[in-house]
Amino acid sequence: MADVLFVAPDLHRGGVGRCVSFIVDEVPHHGFGTSLFLLRGLDHEYEVNNPEVERGMHVGESKLKFAAMLPVALFRLWRTIQRTKPEIVCSHGLLCNAAVAVMRMMSRRPFRSVAFEHNAPSSHYSTTSMKGLKTFLLRTLYPRHDVVIGVSRGVVDDLVTLVPDLQGKCSHIYNGLPVEEVSRQSQEAPPPQADDAKFSVVSVGRLAPSKDYKTLVAAAQILDDPDVQFLVIGEGPLEEELRLLNEARPSRSRVKFLGHLDNPFPAVAAADIFLLTSIHESFGIVLVEALSLGVPVLATNCPSGPAEILSDGEFGVLVPVSNAAAIAEAVRKLLYEREPAKRLRSLGPLRANDFSLNQHAQRVVDLFRTLIADRKQPRGV
Repeated sequence: MADVLFVAPDLHRGGVGRCVSFIVDEVPHHGFGTSLFLLRGLDHEYEVNNPEVERGMHVGESKLKFAAMLPVALFRLWRTIQRTKPEIVCSHGLLCNAAVAVMRMMSRRPFRSVAFEHNAPSSHYSTTSMKGLKTFLLRTLYPRHDVVIGVSRGVVDDLVTLVPDLQGKCSHIYNGLPVEEVSRQSQEAPPPQADDAKFSVVSVGRLAPSKDYKTLVAAAQILDDPDVQFLVIGEGPLEEELRLLNEARPSRSRVKFLGHLDNPFPAVAAADIFLLTSIHESFGIVLVEALSLGVPVLATNCPSGPAEILSDGEFGVLVPVSNAAAIAEAVRKLLYEREPAKRLRSLGPLRANDFSLNQHAQRVVDLFRTLIADRKQPRGV
């Protein structure tokens, strides 16, 4: 049995951590032995059933401690690779992808490497103070991998534009969702109380600038309909600012910030609309979750995941980015013009099946098998 070592920063309760936890547990069902190395452990993270999990350090959420202990974690990763001798190392995220590329060049025993990129660099790096360093690492080290996988076509296009050397070794594999598990969890608890509102519009995501919840608050003010309530599930650095903004903009369409919920799916399943207001999304697994539960999806047409998931508007409604008036009008139409919502409810689960965890794992496993079959002719690094 071929061994695959997955490497990720952590299993933080976000998009990357969730996707890694899914695939690590699913790949063994397709005939591969897997193990997982995390640069750090967190107090609240996704669980994996795979028993082979190592952590470079346990520093919780502290960025300062993480930076101080990072050399130790990377050394432990190096020792793990040398000790376990995996056939393939599959890394996720810029830091892990860069580290594995360097270790691959240093290792006397060759191994295949697959780098998963979950962000479109042009948009993701635009707001960081380390844009130059991150771009340098990407351009210098990503071509050292056998294969680079983007989680959407948009991510792949962005990578190849930034690093032309990736042409021919970069392709996309959409993230996968355990559809049946999401359905089961949606029935585990009653949804949050909707007060007196007749309709609920639910959004799930980190309260961060890229999610643009200020536009959601503005859309609620424009809609100004007492029968409509907006429920926002998530936490993040902008929570207090958004609460104050909401209080300063009174509207008959109330906006409630519910904070973090371990299981958001009962609220999503009970919603009349699932709303995503992001400025950029490399994929958008929350859209697939809503589709799988038969909830009509309304999303901003941001680069690049939503348009791909919704097939340019066939399986959901797309509106311009940061356009509160367009969002308010689209909400009104979906709630009061019944046929469009009825059609989307029936199409959603069918579309979600295109992103099932089984299909995702099969594509990943097929890639692994191709690399292993070709291992007797290793590529130069």
